[in-house]
Amino acid sequence: MRIAAAALGLLVLAILFGVLRPDDVGNGAVATTPTATPTPPRVATAAATPTAAAPVELSSVWVEVGTITPTPTPWPTLAPQPSPTATSGPSLTPRPADCVSFTWTSRQMFAPFAHVLVEIKAVNRCRRDLGPFDLWFEISGWRDGGLVQTVRGHPFDRIRPGASGIVAIGLPGSIDWYDEVRVEIVD
Repeated sequence: MRIAAAALGLLVLAILFGVLRPDDVGNGAVATTPTATPTPPRVATAAATPTAAAPVELSSVWVEVGTITPTPTPWPTLAPQPSPTATSGPSLTPRPADCVSFTWTSRQMFAPFAHVLVEIKAVNRCRRDLGPFDLWFEISGWRDGGLVQTVRGHPFDRIRPGASGIVAIGLPGSIDWYDEVRVEIVD
């Protein structure tokens, strides 16, 4: 009984350490040490990093491979570049609000009637002329957090690229009636 238990223990150890395969046990195989087979030469790659040894089956013989060399990742393909002779699409024309900067002042005017005169100095930063109806300003008068009066106006003359123009717009009411006056460009 002791001999059978010892033989069974040796058989289990032989299977665990890879000397025998489990399918050889029933064929009456005797535990032997595997013969070393030559490993193929390693090819050096720039991106190869050695990894832990892993068992690999080659032609029904178990051998141990020292390093596994990963396949290098190919470079990503770039999208085709347009040829220099290709014409690009039309460029978008900027809105007047995007290419005009302005400053404004307000003062009380009593003649011909009482109103707040808002003078706006607009500078054209676009590469095109701005006609009188291309550029509209909205002036709003606010009191106690509520909108009281709104008027719109535009310049009477064309504003050339890089030049400035003055726009004067009257807001009905007196300057002490409004808590706040706002000036905005309307698209």
